[in-house]
Amino acid sequence: MVLYMDRSCMSIAGPIMMKEFNWSATDYGLVSTAFFIGYGCTQILGGWLADRFGGGKVVIIGALWWSLFVFLTPYGSTLGLMIVIRVLMGWGEGVTLPANSSIVAQWMPKNESGLAQGLCLMGVPIGLVITMPLSVWIMQTWDWKLIFHSFAFIAPFWVLLWLKFGVDRPEQHLTISREELAYIRTDQGIQKSTDLPANLTVRDIFSNSSVWSCAIAYFCANYLLYLFMTWLPNYFALGRHLDMEKTGIYSMFPYIVATFTYPLGGYLADRAAIKFGDNIGRKLYPIAGMVAAGGLLAIGSQAPNATAAMVLISASNGLLCLTMGGFYSMPMVFSQQNAGKITGLFATFATIGGISAPTITGYIIDYFGRYEYALFVGAAVAMVGAIILLVACKVKPIESKTAVCC
Repeated sequence: MVLYMDRSCMSIAGPIMMKEFNWSATDYGLVSTAFFIGYGCTQILGGWLADRFGGGKVVIIGALWWSLFVFLTPYGSTLGLMIVIRVLMGWGEGVTLPANSSIVAQWMPKNESGLAQGLCLMGVPIGLVITMPLSVWIMQTWDWKLIFHSFAFIAPFWVLLWLKFGVDRPEQHLTISREELAYIRTDQGIQKSTDLPANLTVRDIFSNSSVWSCAIAYFCANYLLYLFMTWLPNYFALGRHLDMEKTGIYSMFPYIVATFTYPLGGYLADRAAIKFGDNIGRKLYPIAGMVAAGGLLAIGSQAPNATAAMVLISASNGLLCLTMGGFYSMPMVFSQQNAGKITGLFATFATIGGISAPTITGYIIDYFGRYEYALFVGAAVAMVGAIILLVACKVKPIESKTAVCC
């Protein structure tokens, strides 16, 4: 939740910052993209460090680092300086989701992994829902700079909570019972907490075609997700000509819907995996969600008024977020002990979506002068992702090539 509060305040302040700094849509797209360039640099590294040293330590360092650059954002007086600040902020945020996934992989049996990931990912829309009206209120009461200066202190407060209550592995928790520990570990394929990780090499993991095809499909889903995240307030403010207050309210509804569909998608992925097996069950709702999200967005872009557009885009975003619990549960199936690394790869491809979506969207808007063309592109990319996931990915445990050879 804190992660997305801090990263999304830029999208709320964006229209005012564009006027104050005299940015074009392309300039704003570059600033948004700069964050994701930094974000992508530390994804796989964050997952590897979390698998090796513990996810909590990684997130603490990342949270304190990114908070510093949230605070410094209003001082980016030139386009170049703002790009540097956003890149450096991205470094800190980039380690977080892979490290989070590594913690979940340690704490959850596989048959509950989708729901657990969905519950963690609820923080994404909750953070956005909180940020949108709160940021508008701060801007109306004071100014846009105070958004960044106040939000910069939220992550350090979270660090204190983690230091008090959080542990990386169930074995480290003072009150866990032997029965609960056995329940967790047995479903992960580990009979004892002292068992060594599966004998998989980095080559085993990163030469697996299904891992890469799932990562590419995840890029497609996130292209649309980040299009919403970075451009939705501008779409309602500039494309639908709403005032600041209505822009904040309308931009909030897609994430209210997503708050419910994140955990629902994870729960449905767990149930489908039990019924149909991991390969079909973990892919079923991501495929259906991307197809439906793309279709509804294409229809919503042609809606006759802003309210109808908001309803259809909210449904589109909700169905898109239904896919995330399934996607994030796949790394645990591929390899529980290496879930952080695999999630890091997924997140890197998602970040490529974060890099490309804002820039391409800004270019399309500047060149054609029409927001709906950019929405058409986002819808098409999501549908392509569904096809890739259906055709090219098999969700099953990775086999060690060394073990197979021997």
